[in-house]
Amino acid sequence: MMSRILAVCCLLAVLTLQEATADTPLFSSHEMLEMSIPLDFKTLCRPRENPDCDYQPTVLEYIDEHGQPITIPIEVRIRGGWRSLTKNCSAPLLFVRFDKNKTVDTPFDGQSMLPLTTHCGQGLSIEAAQNRVNPSQWEQFLLREYLAHLLYNEITDVSIRARLVHMTYPNPHKPGRKITNYAFFTEHFESVAARNGFELLSRHSFDPDKTHLGAANQVALFQYMIGNTDWSIVRERNLVLLQDSDGRQHPLPYDFDMSGLVNAHYAGPAPGLPIDKVTERYYLGFCDPRADWEQLAGPFLSNQDAVVSKPADIPGMTKHSISFSTRFLEKFYSTLHSNELSTRDIIDHCLPWPPGPDGQTTSLDKK
Repeated sequence: MMSRILAVCCLLAVLTLQEATADTPLFSSHEMLEMSIPLDFKTLCRPRENPDCDYQPTVLEYIDEHGQPITIPIEVRIRGGWRSLTKNCSAPLLFVRFDKNKTVDTPFDGQSMLPLTTHCGQGLSIEAAQNRVNPSQWEQFLLREYLAHLLYNEITDVSIRARLVHMTYPNPHKPGRKITNYAFFTEHFESVAARNGFELLSRHSFDPDKTHLGAANQVALFQYMIGNTDWSIVRERNLVLLQDSDGRQHPLPYDFDMSGLVNAHYAGPAPGLPIDKVTERYYLGFCDPRADWEQLAGPFLSNQDAVVSKPADIPGMTKHSISFSTRFLEKFYSTLHSNELSTRDIIDHCLPWPPGPDGQTTSLDKK
């Protein structure tokens, strides 16, 4: 009897895992999607400015492979920190919520909620208007942030998948008025955890005794590769923790807009670091006496060709943006291939382990 109960429990666990880890249509391809969401960004409630914000109903529309118009009812809500503020972004980042019963046989089959990273655009404040950035630059920032996700996908499966969208936003209050920009959907944290056989931990779960130092060092080297200092494992800043079956914690990074690879005009290094701009790399990994640096560099070196050639594969990237991104990544590999440079700029910069209460330097006011 007990063996039968165990068998049933195991079967239920497998079925649950299969449902969560199945390659959903949305993230099984990198082909860009053409879609629209009727939306007036100016009327959306901003959670950082109003604590009573809720989801707002609208629809997501696209033409399927048979040429048929498809409409999916959705709800949207502004997300993010720095980019959620009126003075900073006129088209802020969104959460998009789905009814699973309404997504069958669509690219969103199986999804209940997804983050949508938008182009941000010019802020609505007087200050933002005075510091105007060319609209096309905002899209290049977004495309290079999308690129960062694809690069980490090349390094490890414990990474967030992304799908690029060419999104049109018709203004429901002003017929005939619309904007069209690139955006991208990103995989939910729980989906990443499930397809890797991990568990998503709640915030404030960091435990240095349970940290998988190899995974932590891999995240640190990736952040160094893209020139990002706006993160912290100790503070769980711009990353979440996943736990494997042995109880070890694996950091999962996200939110790369402050990186040197993106090189957004508003980005700056984390306070307290001896660098002046985000295009100057600074390593924030830990000093693990058991670290095998050759093994750590392995996935990066074996995927060098795929990583360096990736910018040219991104739809919408300008020649300048491709050239900048490629050169930025090539410089990382020049460091990685040099024993002298990798020792000086990476290994010798490691932080003490176990970490203190501050752990890694991180931006305090940008997000």
